[in-house]
Amino acid sequence: MQNPSSASRPSRSPRTAWVAALAAAALLGLTSPTGHATVPEEAVETGVSYYLIATNHGNRGVTFEVNNNNDWALLTNDADSNGTAVVLESKDSGYTIRSTSSNWPGYDTWCSVDKGIKLGKADGCATAWKIVPGEDGFRLEDQSRRTVAHKTSGKAWLGPATEIYSGHAYTGFKLVKVA
Repeated sequence: MQNPSSASRPSRSPRTAWVAALAAAALLGLTSPTGHATVPEEAVETGVSYYLIATNHGNRGVTFEVNNNNDWALLTNDADSNGTAVVLESKDSGYTIRSTSSNWPGYDTWCSVDKGIKLGKADGCATAWKIVPGEDGFRLEDQSRRTVAHKTSGKAWLGPATEIYSGHAYTGFKLVKVA
């Protein structure tokens, strides 16, 4: 017996289904209206340099800065600035993120710690980041299910958060392949 709701529904053409799928992907933040390489996870090319851009904070890229004898991840000071390129590598069921430059050789891999995201040694504290679709592109989540957030005024330091406090926001990202 045919399902009553499907009996009265006309069949969709392949083109209509494709347009509907594209619209749904855009709503999930998996495509970019600018055509840049935002991520469904399957689209990440490991070993390739990308700019990691905060879509919900002035299209500011990620970079790093020295604080207390470590490099720490933050968003660039200027809107529409790409920042420092990063490279994603597969690890466990996620990715490590490696900055293409740093102030100390070998200390270039994103490590999620309570105070923020510091650049550490790949064989020491490299976090396996999961890519989670979000309303502003995608979000990054560490192994403790904490989501990357940024300060919304002053220096936009990045750090892991389980909830948002005043002056902070979860960070939505897109990847833009370095030309």
